[in-house]
Amino acid sequence: MKRVGIITVTLLGLFVLSGVAHAEIFKWVDANGKVHYSDRKSSTQAQTLNVKTGASTLDQTSDEVEQRLQYQQLCAALQDQLKSYNQGKYRWYELDEASGDRKYLSDEQIEAKKQELQTEIKSNC
Repeated sequence: MKRVGIITVTLLGLFVLSGVAHAEIFKWVDANGKVHYSDRKSSTQAQTLNVKTGASTLDQTSDEVEQRLQYQQLCAALQDQLKSYNQGKYRWYELDEASGDRKYLSDEQIEAKKQELQTEIKSNC
């Protein structure tokens, strides 16, 4: 039981510290013109690079994380729908809510739907 507690505390500590880990990246060009990258400054000509990393979910509120997940799901759904339209395997239709009848889409209407989806993807993804 004591061992489980130690492992839990250790893992929790590593999890918390992973969000604050920091490393410098250096770049330099050798005499032959070859570009090198390293986490150690091995040359006086080495330049320190500013590398942007992805935002940690530890720094975000649960609302921000939820909103990002919703955008990702919306993006995936739009891309799947566009992929289905582009495959052209199906006869596409819309349902009339009042009567429940199917109204099959013309080729022009399908192309318009594709354009609409592409616009949504560009603005949301």
